[in-house]
Amino acid sequence: MMMTLYPRLSDAEGRILLDRIRLQDVDTLARNARLDHPMVYAPTGGIPAGREHLEAVAQAIRQCAKDYGYPNRIGDVTRDFDHALAAVVFEDTDMAPAEAAAPEVWTYMATRLVPDVVMWRWQPKYNEKRWIGRGLVRHTLGRLWWQAYALGVPAGDGRDYALLDTLSEADLNQVFERRSIGGTPPLARALVSELADTRIAESSLPRRDIVRDVTKRVSRLIPFTSFLALDERQIRMRLRDVVTESLTALAAEGWPVPSERSVQAGLPPLNPVDAA
Repeated sequence: MMMTLYPRLSDAEGRILLDRIRLQDVDTLARNARLDHPMVYAPTGGIPAGREHLEAVAQAIRQCAKDYGYPNRIGDVTRDFDHALAAVVFEDTDMAPAEAAAPEVWTYMATRLVPDVVMWRWQPKYNEKRWIGRGLVRHTLGRLWWQAYALGVPAGDGRDYALLDTLSEADLNQVFERRSIGGTPPLARALVSELADTRIAESSLPRRDIVRDVTKRVSRLIPFTSFLALDERQIRMRLRDVVTESLTALAAEGWPVPSERSVQAGLPPLNPVDAA
């Protein structure tokens, strides 16, 4: 099946637009949003998105924002909005991973397609990484596509994105800034499931230290472990051992070890991803 290709803007072109965008408010950006701009598409790999498709994607993103108060200040529902938008961006763009890996695609979307929504999501804060696609870990739209791609699982006629609700944005960043993890859906799902385990939630260890240490340990395993050759339950069991190793090592630095009852009792009830 042919996938959709999107317009691309370079970092330099995006920053030129951003110099103007950052001085405007949400209403002005919404009025001035334009699809036309000197831009290029990938030469092969799919069908270039036409104007009608781009308008439909922009409308879907704005409608999602309206469901959470747009254009009024977003308030304290940012996490809920991000999770809802992740599903919209993933499902409505019809984008292949190779296309989603192109930073220029997300630069175009943030600075030309829906700059008003990006401004609304983060105002009054400003961070270039939310607009320019390089890195993607903190890009307003790009990070959500990759989270939905890796953590969403088929469920009936759609996809289940429940795993997105289990970790904070900071924790998800630790997972997805390591592309070898975030770009491998079975591994990402297993890791997020284990990081949401009650052993970590009930631990007196600093959560950020646990997440950072576990993700580093998993990264070191990747060159020596073919995770794609394992099913997700096997990956979960392997990562459970990694979590235990991490908790033990951190405890040796002076922190108490959390209860091991969930380990002794066996694996906890599986997430929907394990039955997929």
